[in-house]
Amino acid sequence: MKSCLGINLLSGATLALSAFATVSPLSVTQAGAADWCKGIAGGVFCAEPAATPPSFCGTKEISVALADGFAQNPWRQMTTAAAINEASQCPNVTGWDHTDGQGNTQKAISDLSGLAARGVNAIVVFPDAGPAMLPAIRDAFKQGSTVVPYRARVGGEEGKDYSVFVGTNFHQDGVDWGKWMAKALNGKGNVAYLGGPAGTSQSRERADGILEAFKDYPGIVQIGQRPFEVTNWDSSMVAKSLGALIAQYPQIDGVIADLSMGVVASGVFERAGRPLPLIAGEDANVFGCTWKKLHDADAKSTFQYTTNSAEQWNVRLAVRWAIAEAAGGKMDQPLVITDPNGTKHTVAEAGVKEVTNFQLEDSLAGTVFCNPKLPESASNGTSLTDEQVLAALKGGL
Repeated sequence: MKSCLGINLLSGATLALSAFATVSPLSVTQAGAADWCKGIAGGVFCAEPAATPPSFCGTKEISVALADGFAQNPWRQMTTAAAINEASQCPNVTGWDHTDGQGNTQKAISDLSGLAARGVNAIVVFPDAGPAMLPAIRDAFKQGSTVVPYRARVGGEEGKDYSVFVGTNFHQDGVDWGKWMAKALNGKGNVAYLGGPAGTSQSRERADGILEAFKDYPGIVQIGQRPFEVTNWDSSMVAKSLGALIAQYPQIDGVIADLSMGVVASGVFERAGRPLPLIAGEDANVFGCTWKKLHDADAKSTFQYTTNSAEQWNVRLAVRWAIAEAAGGKMDQPLVITDPNGTKHTVAEAGVKEVTNFQLEDSLAGTVFCNPKLPESASNGTSLTDEQVLAALKGGL
Protein backbone atom coordinates (compact mmCIF):
# COMPACT_ATOMS: atom_id res chain seq x y z
CA MET A 1 0.00 0.00 0.00
CA LYS A 2 1.07 3.63 -0.46
CA SER A 3 1.61 5.81 2.57
CA CYS A 4 0.96 9.54 2.50
CA LEU A 5 4.66 9.97 1.74
CA GLY A 6 4.43 7.74 -1.30
CA ILE A 7 6.43 5.00 0.41
CA ASN A 8 5.44 1.43 -0.45
CA LEU A 9 4.91 -0.37 2.85
CA LEU A 10 3.32 -3.76 3.28
CA SER A 11 0.50 -3.63 5.79
CA GLY A 12 -1.16 -6.48 7.68
CA ALA A 13 -2.55 -7.84 4.42
CA THR A 14 -0.42 -10.52 2.81
CA LEU A 15 1.32 -9.31 -0.33
CA ALA A 16 3.36 -12.04 -1.97
CA LEU A 17 5.28 -12.26 -5.22
CA SER A 18 4.52 -14.94 -7.72
CA ALA A 19 5.95 -15.94 -11.05
CA PHE A 20 3.39 -15.22 -13.76
CA ALA A 21 1.56 -17.87 -15.74
CA THR A 22 3.16 -21.08 -14.54
CA VAL A 23 4.09 -20.34 -10.94
CA SER A 24 1.19 -20.67 -8.54
CA PRO A 25 0.72 -17.82 -6.05
CA LEU A 26 -0.79 -20.31 -3.61
CA SER A 27 0.86 -22.51 -1.04
CA VAL A 28 -1.15 -25.68 -0.66
CA THR A 29 -0.86 -29.30 0.30
CA GLN A 30 -2.90 -30.89 -2.45
CA ALA A 31 -4.06 -34.48 -2.61
CA GLY A 32 -2.68 -34.48 -6.14
CA ALA A 33 0.73 -33.13 -5.17
CA ALA A 34 3.66 -35.50 -5.49
CA ASP A 35 4.52 -37.50 -2.38
CA TRP A 36 8.09 -36.21 -2.43
CA CYS A 37 6.85 -32.62 -2.20
CA LYS A 38 4.22 -33.33 0.45
CA GLY A 39 6.98 -34.84 2.55
CA ILE A 40 8.93 -31.56 2.72
CA ALA A 41 7.76 -29.16 5.45
CA GLY A 42 4.23 -30.55 5.29
CA GLY A 43 3.87 -29.67 1.61
CA VAL A 44 3.99 -25.90 2.13
CA PHE A 45 6.17 -25.43 -0.96
CA CYS A 46 4.01 -27.53 -3.30
CA ALA A 47 2.45 -25.71 -6.24
CA GLU A 48 -1.24 -26.18 -6.89
CA PRO A 49 -1.60 -28.84 -9.60
CA ALA A 50 -2.65 -27.41 -12.96
CA ALA A 51 -5.13 -29.03 -15.31
CA THR A 52 -2.36 -29.07 -17.91
CA PRO A 53 1.24 -29.18 -16.62
CA PRO A 54 3.64 -26.54 -17.96
CA SER A 55 5.27 -27.55 -21.22
CA PHE A 56 8.75 -27.59 -19.70
CA CYS A 57 7.70 -30.64 -17.66
CA GLY A 58 7.75 -33.01 -20.59
CA THR A 59 6.38 -36.52 -20.01
CA LYS A 60 9.24 -38.79 -18.97
CA GLU A 61 9.32 -39.68 -15.26
CA ILE A 62 12.47 -38.23 -13.71
CA SER A 63 14.14 -37.43 -10.40
CA VAL A 64 15.50 -33.93 -9.69
CA ALA A 65 18.20 -32.61 -7.35
CA LEU A 66 19.65 -29.25 -6.34
CA ALA A 67 23.36 -29.47 -5.50
CA ASP A 68 24.45 -26.41 -3.51
CA GLY A 69 28.05 -25.53 -2.81
CA PHE A 70 26.74 -23.85 0.31
CA ALA A 71 23.15 -23.90 1.52
CA GLN A 72 22.89 -22.37 4.98
CA ASN A 73 22.11 -18.72 4.52
CA PRO A 74 18.70 -17.08 4.03
CA TRP A 75 19.20 -16.56 0.29
CA ARG A 76 19.91 -20.25 -0.28
CA GLN A 77 17.01 -21.33 1.93
CA MET A 78 14.53 -19.20 0.00
CA THR A 79 16.07 -20.30 -3.29
CA THR A 80 15.71 -23.96 -2.33
CA ALA A 81 12.04 -23.36 -1.56
CA ALA A 82 11.57 -21.76 -5.00
CA ALA A 83 13.26 -24.74 -6.65
CA ILE A 84 10.97 -27.20 -4.86
CA ASN A 85 7.93 -25.13 -5.82
CA GLU A 86 8.99 -25.04 -9.47
CA ALA A 87 9.72 -28.76 -9.73
CA SER A 88 6.46 -29.65 -7.97
CA GLN A 89 4.48 -28.32 -10.93
CA CYS A 90 5.51 -31.40 -12.90
CA PRO A 91 3.61 -34.61 -12.05
CA ASN A 92 6.30 -36.62 -13.82
CA VAL A 93 8.91 -35.54 -11.27
CA THR A 94 9.02 -38.53 -8.95
CA GLY A 95 11.79 -37.61 -6.54
CA TRP A 96 13.75 -34.68 -5.09
CA ASP A 97 17.11 -34.35 -3.37
CA HIS A 98 19.13 -31.41 -2.05
CA THR A 99 22.78 -31.43 -1.02
CA ASP A 100 24.81 -28.86 0.93
CA GLY A 101 28.52 -28.59 0.20
CA GLN A 102 28.93 -26.50 3.36
CA GLY A 103 31.40 -24.21 1.61
CA ASN A 104 33.83 -27.12 1.17
CA THR A 105 34.78 -27.76 -2.46
CA GLN A 106 35.63 -31.42 -1.86
CA LYS A 107 32.29 -32.05 -0.19
CA ALA A 108 30.46 -30.30 -3.03
CA ILE A 109 32.30 -32.53 -5.50
CA SER A 110 31.48 -35.64 -3.47
CA ASP A 111 27.82 -34.61 -3.21
CA LEU A 112 27.50 -34.16 -6.97
CA SER A 113 29.29 -37.43 -7.68
CA GLY A 114 26.94 -39.22 -5.30
CA LEU A 115 23.84 -37.83 -7.01
CA ALA A 116 25.10 -38.96 -10.42
CA ALA A 117 26.06 -42.40 -9.08
CA ARG A 118 22.53 -42.85 -7.74
CA GLY A 119 21.17 -42.07 -11.20
CA VAL A 120 19.44 -38.77 -10.48
CA ASN A 121 18.12 -37.68 -13.86
CA ALA A 122 18.24 -33.87 -13.59
CA ILE A 123 20.73 -32.02 -11.40
CA VAL A 124 20.82 -28.24 -10.91
CA VAL A 125 24.19 -27.11 -9.52
CA PHE A 126 25.17 -23.88 -7.78
CA PRO A 127 28.95 -24.27 -8.26
CA ASP A 128 30.28 -21.91 -5.59
CA ALA A 129 33.82 -23.11 -6.23
CA GLY A 130 33.58 -22.12 -9.91
CA PRO A 131 35.87 -23.94 -12.39
CA ALA A 132 37.07 -26.30 -9.65
CA MET A 133 33.67 -27.99 -9.99
CA LEU A 134 33.95 -28.58 -13.74
CA PRO A 135 35.52 -32.07 -13.61
CA ALA A 136 32.76 -33.35 -11.30
CA ILE A 137 30.09 -31.66 -13.40
CA ARG A 138 31.54 -33.22 -16.55
CA ASP A 139 31.67 -36.67 -14.93
CA ALA A 140 28.02 -36.44 -13.82
CA PHE A 141 27.02 -35.37 -17.32
CA LYS A 142 28.93 -38.24 -18.93
CA GLN A 143 27.26 -40.68 -16.55
CA GLY A 144 23.94 -39.72 -18.11
CA SER A 145 22.52 -37.07 -15.79
CA THR A 146 21.19 -33.82 -17.17
CA VAL A 147 23.40 -31.25 -15.40
CA VAL A 148 22.60 -27.54 -15.29
CA PRO A 149 25.08 -25.29 -13.46
CA TYR A 150 23.69 -21.84 -12.81
CA ARG A 151 24.75 -18.35 -11.65
CA ALA A 152 28.47 -19.15 -11.17
CA ARG A 153 30.42 -19.92 -14.34
CA VAL A 154 32.54 -23.06 -14.44
CA GLY A 155 34.03 -22.86 -17.94
CA GLY A 156 33.59 -25.79 -20.28
CA GLU A 157 31.05 -26.13 -23.08
CA GLU A 158 27.35 -26.85 -23.26
CA GLY A 159 26.62 -30.28 -24.68
CA LYS A 160 30.15 -31.45 -23.95
CA ASP A 161 30.70 -30.82 -20.24
CA TYR A 162 27.12 -30.19 -19.09
CA SER A 163 23.67 -29.81 -20.56
CA VAL A 164 22.93 -26.08 -20.19
CA PHE A 165 24.38 -23.15 -18.27
CA VAL A 166 21.75 -20.79 -16.82
CA GLY A 167 23.16 -17.39 -16.03
CA THR A 168 22.14 -13.96 -14.90
CA ASN A 169 23.24 -10.54 -16.09
CA PHE A 170 25.43 -9.69 -13.09
CA HIS A 171 27.29 -7.02 -15.03
CA GLN A 172 24.07 -5.01 -15.29
CA ASP A 173 23.57 -5.29 -11.51
CA GLY A 174 26.95 -3.64 -11.05
CA VAL A 175 26.15 -0.89 -13.54
CA ASP A 176 22.79 -0.21 -11.88
CA TRP A 177 24.24 -0.10 -8.38
CA GLY A 178 27.27 1.95 -9.39
CA LYS A 179 25.24 4.59 -11.22
CA TRP A 180 22.76 4.92 -8.36
CA MET A 181 25.59 5.22 -5.82
CA ALA A 182 27.55 7.79 -7.80
CA LYS A 183 24.49 9.97 -8.38
CA ALA A 184 23.34 9.68 -4.77
CA LEU A 185 26.82 10.85 -3.66
CA ASN A 186 26.84 13.68 -6.21
CA GLY A 187 29.86 12.12 -7.86
CA LYS A 188 32.23 12.14 -4.88
CA GLY A 189 32.93 9.68 -2.07
CA ASN A 190 34.56 6.48 -0.80
CA VAL A 191 32.73 3.31 -1.79
CA ALA A 192 33.49 -0.35 -0.98
CA TYR A 193 32.22 -3.42 -2.80
CA LEU A 194 31.69 -6.64 -0.81
CA GLY A 195 31.42 -9.73 -3.02
CA GLY A 196 31.37 -13.48 -2.48
CA PRO A 197 34.07 -16.18 -2.63
CA ALA A 198 37.42 -15.26 -4.14
CA GLY A 199 37.28 -15.58 -7.91
CA THR A 200 33.54 -16.14 -8.23
CA SER A 201 32.29 -15.02 -11.63
CA GLN A 202 29.19 -13.45 -10.06
CA SER A 203 31.15 -10.87 -8.08
CA ARG A 204 33.77 -10.35 -10.80
CA GLU A 205 31.07 -9.47 -13.31
CA ARG A 206 29.36 -7.13 -10.88
CA ALA A 207 32.71 -5.50 -10.07
CA ASP A 208 33.28 -4.86 -13.78
CA GLY A 209 29.84 -3.24 -14.00
CA ILE A 210 30.55 -1.04 -10.98
CA LEU A 211 33.83 0.14 -12.49
CA GLU A 212 32.05 0.89 -15.77
CA ALA A 213 29.54 3.05 -13.91
CA PHE A 214 32.27 4.85 -11.94
CA LYS A 215 34.23 5.82 -15.07
CA ASP A 216 32.02 8.86 -15.47
CA TYR A 217 32.59 9.89 -11.85
CA PRO A 218 36.32 10.45 -11.12
CA GLY A 219 35.45 11.67 -7.63
CA ILE A 220 34.24 8.21 -6.62
CA VAL A 221 37.02 6.12 -5.05
CA GLN A 222 36.65 2.37 -4.56
CA ILE A 223 38.17 1.46 -1.21
CA GLY A 224 39.13 -1.95 0.16
CA GLN A 225 40.16 -5.03 -1.77
CA ARG A 226 39.94 -5.13 -5.55
CA PRO A 227 37.95 -6.25 -7.41
CA PHE A 228 35.91 -6.90 -4.24
CA GLU A 229 36.09 -7.65 -0.54
CA VAL A 230 35.89 -11.45 -0.17
CA THR A 231 33.07 -12.50 2.17
CA ASN A 232 32.04 -15.96 0.86
CA TRP A 233 28.45 -14.62 1.12
CA ASP A 234 28.72 -15.33 4.83
CA SER A 235 27.25 -12.79 7.28
CA SER A 236 30.09 -13.20 9.79
CA MET A 237 32.67 -12.46 7.09
CA VAL A 238 30.64 -9.45 5.94
CA ALA A 239 30.82 -8.08 9.49
CA LYS A 240 34.55 -8.80 9.66
CA SER A 241 35.23 -7.04 6.35
CA LEU A 242 33.19 -4.02 7.38
CA GLY A 243 35.01 -3.83 10.70
CA ALA A 244 38.37 -3.82 8.91
CA LEU A 245 37.20 -1.13 6.49
CA ILE A 246 35.90 1.06 9.31
CA ALA A 247 39.24 0.73 11.13
CA GLN A 248 41.15 1.70 7.98
CA TYR A 249 38.98 4.44 6.51
CA PRO A 250 37.71 7.41 8.53
CA GLN A 251 35.13 8.08 5.84
CA ILE A 252 32.97 5.41 4.16
CA ASP A 253 30.24 7.02 2.10
CA GLY A 254 28.78 4.00 0.36
CA VAL A 255 28.78 0.20 0.41
CA ILE A 256 27.76 -2.04 -2.47
CA ALA A 257 27.34 -5.67 -1.48
CA ASP A 258 26.08 -9.01 -2.76
CA LEU A 259 24.92 -10.11 0.70
CA SER A 260 23.89 -6.54 1.34
CA MET A 261 21.54 -7.19 4.26
CA GLY A 262 24.65 -7.94 6.35
CA VAL A 263 25.75 -4.33 6.05
CA VAL A 264 22.73 -3.27 8.11
CA ALA A 265 21.99 -6.40 10.14
CA SER A 266 25.58 -6.73 11.41
CA GLY A 267 25.29 -3.47 13.40
CA VAL A 268 28.97 -2.79 12.71
CA PHE A 269 28.50 0.87 11.82
CA GLU A 270 26.25 1.44 14.83
CA ARG A 271 28.79 -0.11 17.21
CA ALA A 272 31.53 2.06 15.69
CA GLY A 273 29.42 5.15 16.32
CA ARG A 274 29.02 5.87 12.63
CA PRO A 275 25.85 6.43 10.62
CA LEU A 276 24.90 3.88 8.01
CA PRO A 277 26.38 4.69 4.61
CA LEU A 278 24.43 4.63 1.38
CA ILE A 279 23.85 0.99 0.39
CA ALA A 280 23.23 -0.74 -2.91
CA GLY A 281 22.67 -4.48 -3.25
CA GLU A 282 20.19 -7.35 -3.20
CA ASP A 283 16.82 -6.84 -1.55
CA ALA A 284 16.11 -7.86 2.03
CA ASN A 285 13.38 -6.83 4.43
CA VAL A 286 15.93 -5.26 6.78
CA PHE A 287 16.45 -2.33 4.41
CA GLY A 288 12.90 -1.04 4.21
CA CYS A 289 12.17 -1.69 7.88
CA THR A 290 15.39 0.01 8.98
CA TRP A 291 14.73 2.94 6.65
CA LYS A 292 11.22 3.33 8.07
CA LYS A 293 12.47 3.14 11.66
CA LEU A 294 15.23 5.69 11.14
CA HIS A 295 13.12 8.12 9.13
CA ASP A 296 10.18 7.86 11.53
CA ALA A 297 12.55 8.80 14.34
CA ASP A 298 14.31 11.54 12.37
CA ALA A 299 12.98 12.91 9.10
CA LYS A 300 16.52 14.15 8.35
CA SER A 301 18.06 10.68 8.55
CA THR A 302 20.75 10.27 5.91
CA PHE A 303 20.21 6.54 5.37
CA GLN A 304 19.23 5.77 1.78
CA TYR A 305 19.51 2.65 -0.34
CA THR A 306 18.63 0.85 -3.54
CA THR A 307 18.07 -2.85 -4.19
CA ASN A 308 17.61 -5.12 -7.13
CA SER A 309 15.57 -8.26 -6.60
CA ALA A 310 17.72 -10.85 -4.83
CA GLU A 311 16.76 -13.31 -7.60
CA GLN A 312 15.78 -16.32 -5.55
CA TRP A 313 13.64 -16.97 -8.62
CA ASN A 314 16.76 -17.45 -10.80
CA VAL A 315 16.72 -21.11 -9.78
CA ARG A 316 13.30 -21.51 -11.39
CA LEU A 317 14.80 -21.02 -14.84
CA ALA A 318 17.55 -23.53 -14.04
CA VAL A 319 15.00 -26.07 -12.79
CA ARG A 320 12.89 -25.58 -15.92
CA TRP A 321 15.86 -26.19 -18.21
CA ALA A 322 17.00 -29.24 -16.23
CA ILE A 323 13.56 -30.84 -16.27
CA ALA A 324 12.94 -29.98 -19.91
CA GLU A 325 16.28 -31.47 -20.99
CA ALA A 326 15.78 -34.63 -18.95
CA ALA A 327 12.07 -35.21 -19.60
CA GLY A 328 11.62 -34.03 -23.18
CA GLY A 329 9.91 -30.75 -22.30
CA LYS A 330 9.77 -27.47 -24.21
CA MET A 331 11.12 -24.12 -23.02
CA ASP A 332 8.46 -22.10 -24.78
CA GLN A 333 7.21 -19.93 -21.89
CA PRO A 334 8.80 -16.79 -20.44
CA LEU A 335 9.64 -16.45 -16.77
CA VAL A 336 7.73 -13.47 -15.43
CA ILE A 337 7.95 -12.15 -11.87
CA THR A 338 5.38 -9.82 -10.31
CA ASP A 339 6.75 -7.29 -7.81
CA PRO A 340 4.85 -6.00 -4.73
CA ASN A 341 3.49 -3.08 -6.75
CA GLY A 342 1.87 -5.54 -9.15
CA THR A 343 4.31 -4.76 -11.97
CA LYS A 344 5.21 -7.78 -14.09
CA HIS A 345 8.86 -8.20 -15.07
CA THR A 346 9.82 -10.61 -17.84
CA VAL A 347 13.16 -11.78 -16.48
CA ALA A 348 13.68 -14.39 -19.20
CA GLU A 349 11.99 -14.74 -22.57
CA ALA A 350 10.98 -18.18 -23.86
CA GLY A 351 14.03 -20.29 -24.69
CA VAL A 352 16.51 -17.89 -23.07
CA LYS A 353 19.19 -19.22 -20.71
CA GLU A 354 19.94 -16.02 -18.80
CA VAL A 355 17.80 -13.84 -16.57
CA THR A 356 17.90 -10.06 -16.40
CA ASN A 357 17.16 -8.50 -13.04
CA PHE A 358 15.02 -5.49 -12.14
CA GLN A 359 15.26 -2.71 -9.58
CA LEU A 360 12.97 -3.40 -6.65
CA GLU A 361 13.60 -0.45 -4.34
CA ASP A 362 14.98 3.09 -4.46
CA SER A 363 14.44 4.99 -1.23
CA LEU A 364 15.41 8.27 -2.89
CA ALA A 365 12.54 7.76 -5.32
CA GLY A 366 10.16 6.81 -2.50
CA THR A 367 10.02 3.07 -3.17
CA VAL A 368 10.60 1.16 0.07
CA PHE A 369 9.22 -2.22 1.14
CA CYS A 370 8.89 -3.38 4.73
CA ASN A 371 6.84 -6.49 5.43
CA PRO A 372 6.20 -6.71 9.19
CA LYS A 373 5.21 -10.37 8.83
CA LEU A 374 8.70 -11.37 7.74
CA PRO A 375 12.08 -11.31 9.51
CA GLU A 376 14.86 -8.97 8.48
CA SER A 377 16.62 -11.72 6.53
CA ALA A 378 13.65 -12.31 4.24
CA SER A 379 13.39 -10.80 0.78
CA ASN A 380 10.37 -9.16 -0.79
CA GLY A 381 11.33 -10.36 -4.27
CA THR A 382 11.39 -14.11 -3.83
CA SER A 383 8.39 -15.34 -5.91
CA LEU A 384 7.25 -17.11 -2.71
CA THR A 385 4.36 -16.44 -0.35
CA ASP A 386 5.00 -15.19 3.18
CA GLU A 387 4.13 -18.65 4.49
CA GLN A 388 6.67 -20.27 2.20
CA VAL A 389 9.37 -17.75 3.08
CA LEU A 390 8.86 -18.30 6.80
CA ALA A 391 8.96 -22.07 6.35
CA ALA A 392 12.14 -21.83 4.27
CA LEU A 393 13.92 -19.69 6.84
CA LYS A 394 13.34 -22.32 9.50
CA GLY A 395 15.97 -24.36 7.68
CA GLY A 396 16.15 -28.06 7.14
CA LEU A 397 15.50 -27.96 3.40
